[in-house]
Amino acid sequence: MISPGDDLLLIGAGLLARAVGTAGGITSLISYPALLAAGLSPLRANVTNIASVVACWPGSAVASRPELAGKGPWLRRWSFVTIADGLVGSALLLFTPPGVFTDVVPYLLLVAAVGLLLQPRLSSWRERRVSRESRLRLPCGVFAVSMYNGYFGAGAGVMLLAL
Repeated sequence: MISPGDDLLLIGAGLLARAVGTAGGITSLISYPALLAAGLSPLRANVTNIASVVACWPGSAVASRPELAGKGPWLRRWSFVTIADGLVGSALLLFTPPGVFTDVVPYLLLVAAVGLLLQPRLSSWRERRVSRESRLRLPCGVFAVSMYNGYFGAGAGVMLLAL
């Protein structure tokens, strides 16, 4: 049961998460730990968190319209890949024992935090190294990040921006 103190914690975390919601997945790095602090199990906190941040996606898409202008065919092609891989990650979440999720959460949070920290450097490195030989890097990266997003999600937006 969530106490009145937990209510205040979750309201505060929700307001902070909302303020950073367009920054590509950072929302979950605030809201997920707040749900854990309020006493939810890691698996329940994950499902609650992902369901709640879905509301950020339309606003992020609308805010990104200038950057996405003329990229319709590219977006359609990659949206099918990300949806399929996200479903694979979701299936892993649903069909593995809850204890497995609890054990890997600290590592997933570490991956998300490191991705956030290194995102500018990774983007810069990628821009310098793009070549024909790296054609498989983007599909493999999108596959991995989309599956991660379906399983956990925190920081996935930042990881996709780095790709």
